[in-house]
Amino acid sequence: MSDWFFNVLSNNDSGKDTVMSKKLSALKTLLEQMNVPTRRTEVDNISNVRWLARNLAVENKEHPMFDTTQRLVVWILRNQNKS
Repeated sequence: MSDWFFNVLSNNDSGKDTVMSKKLSALKTLLEQMNVPTRRTEVDNISNVRWLARNLAVENKEHPMFDTTQRLVVWILRNQNKS
């Protein structure tokens, strides 16, 4: 995924909730393709997103979408309070 996907939020407040919900949905879709415990795919729970940040690489570092998924997890963690 290109960098524009990760830099969508600007100083404009409109649509931030929509952007976050779309990125959470994208993360959930990516996780369906990976070896992740089912309960950790519930990304609406921020503790699961934190768990993913720490543990996603354990079983998935060779997955072709690992880097994109990891960047998305970091983006969500950095922007969780901005929406």
